[in-house]
Order: sequence, then C-alpha cells, then structure tokens
Amino acid sequence: MKTQSCARNFLRKFTIYAALMVLFAIATLLAPLPWKLFPACLLGAMFAHGVELEHELIHQKYFNARLQNGLGFLLGLPMLVEFSRYTATHGYHHRMVGTANDEESFAYDFERLQSPIGFLLHVSMIDHYRQVFQAMLFAISGNRQEVRQGLGKAGVNLPSQTLSQIVKGYRGFAVVLVFAFIFSMIFQTTVFLQVWLLPLAFANFIHALVELPEHWGCIHTATDCVENTRTILPSKFMEWLTNGNCWHVEHHSNPAVPIDQLSTFHHQLAPRIKFLSDGYVGFYYEFFQAMFHKG
Repeated sequence: MKTQSCARNFLRKFTIYAALMVLFAIATLLAPLPWKLFPACLLGAMFAHGVELEHELIHQKYFNARLQNGLGFLLGLPMLVEFSRYTATHGYHHRMVGTANDEESFAYDFERLQSPIGFLLHVSMIDHYRQVFQAMLFAISGNRQEVRQGLGKAGVNLPSQTLSQIVKGYRGFAVVLVFAFIFSMIFQTTVFLQVWLLPLAFANFIHALVELPEHWGCIHTATDCVENTRTILPSKFMEWLTNGNCWHVEHHSNPAVPIDQLSTFHHQLAPRIKFLSDGYVGFYYEFFQAMFHKG
C-alpha cells in the first residue's frame, strides 16, 4: 500500500507538471514580445522541474519497466536528459561521491566557477548539449562503444541491456528533433522555437542553479555525506520546484527514502550536517562572495 500511495502521489505531481506545461506553452504562444519572455521563463522552470521528477523515478520504482521508462523519457525530453543514461550515471555518482572517481550526471565543468564568465558558461549547460548531440549521432549510426564511452566511468561496467536502452532513448530524441524540424519547415511555423528553444534557455539556467549547490564547497575527499554534500533549507515553493532535492544530504544518506519524506528525515541528520544553507538566496550570496573574493 505504501508503494501504491507513493505512485499515486507521483502521478498527481506529474499531472500538475503536465497541466502547467500546457498552460505556459499556450501563454507563450499567445503573448506578444517582449511579454512572451515571462511565460517562456515559467515554461523553462517546468522543464527543470521535470528533470527533478525524472530524478525521483531513478530512485523509486513505482511502475512497471515500460511505464517507468516512458514517463522518464517524457520528463527528460524537454532538456534532452536521457532517462536510462541519467539512471546509470546518477547511480554511479551516489556510489562514488566523496572519492576521486566521482563524476556528475551532467557534463558540468566546476573548474569554470572561479570567474563570472566561467559561471555563465556553466549555467548555459553547453557541455551537456554537446554530449547529447554526439550521443544521438553515435546512437543513430549504431556506434554503441562511443555511446558507452560518453558515459565516462559509469559506462565501464555498464550492462549491455542498459546500453541498449540508452541507445534507444537517444534515437527517440533524434526522432522528435527531426519531426520538429520537418514540421517547422513544412508549415513555416515558429511554434517549436517558441515553446522549446526559447524556454530551454531559461531551463538551463534554472536547472544548473538548482544542481550547483549540492556539493559545491563541501569536503570532496570525505566519504560521509554529512561532509561531502549540502542541504538547503527551502521555501515551500523551492521544495516543490526541486521536488525535494534541496534535502540533498538526506537523499545521499539513504536514497531509498521517498522524496516526500526527506524533510522529516532531515531532523535526524540536522545536528551532524556540516554544510547547511538557509535558502537558495542565502547560498548564492555566499557563492558569489566566494567567487568575487577569489577573482
């Protein structure tokens, strides 16, 4: 019953997400410039929220494999976050965090965060999309070895079945992109430009800002999550937008704990958490102070 309750709760969250996606997409199409940018930003926020819901599916097996993978594909599609690849790389990150072998799921370059220009390159997520388009080309050409290598260290011992699912996912992305391009050319429409590429610029920024605090400034050589991971005490809105991923120490301490219970789990760990920020505004105040101090 507990699993069924969590599954129903996830479907409720997915329904709200889908409804907001449709609402903001319609508003973006109907609004004139420059007012179009506001609903486009909200739509981009939903793209980022979808990846956080996708993250929940990685850890919680609510449904049968077909439905689980289908929902994961749809949630990752706006930002081209392939579900099976995300599952493999994120699982590897959980196993290796606090060690020299740790690698993040997204192609971030945290060395860039020493300067404002580097920060802007980081939040653009340009490396992520470079990796995605390379993977799509390799998947289409059937070059499975290059797809595996694109996973980094997480791909070394990757099961063949998982690799096949990743190839299938990237081929699915390619089909959607080709369809969007052909549709746009035939009907001479900017619909996909307005409801995908424009919101994507905002989505990259929002997603990167949500992900950045999780381990930044922590003790990367410590194997205990209370030292190598950060929790951010959120507002109700940010807890919803991040789908509970703000409780990141709690999540790393026990990834099996349902997302919706992480805030309760926090009280058990709070006295031991070394890196605890009071809200995202408080964290980024500290972050930019550190950046400009170094600069």
